[in-house]
Amino acid sequence: MMLETDVLAQIQGMTRTRLRICIEQEWVRPARSDRGHAFDALDVARLRLIAELTEDLQVNDDAVPIILSLVDQVHGLKRRLRLLDEAVAEQDETVRARIAEHLQT
Repeated sequence: MMLETDVLAQIQGMTRTRLRICIEQEWVRPARSDRGHAFDALDVARLRLIAELTEDLQVNDDAVPIILSLVDQVHGLKRRLRLLDEAVAEQDETVRARIAEHLQT
């Protein structure tokens, strides 16, 4: 877990004001601690993305939640595809062959 000062030191282009907006808009949901907000690795990755979008690519704040939602959907789909791949791999060769044949049509 990282505190606010650590996050600001690590993410280029992230300001205290921008960080507070990210929290208020619930683009990140850090845990609360006796020393303030505590950010996990997912929060930090999202904040890096937000900084890149808003600072480097000049994306406006109205588009940020849309982009974050799309990124979340892609990650969710990747997770489901990985689980599906694992489930198919556990099937016998006949079932795997039928699935592969079906996917090619």
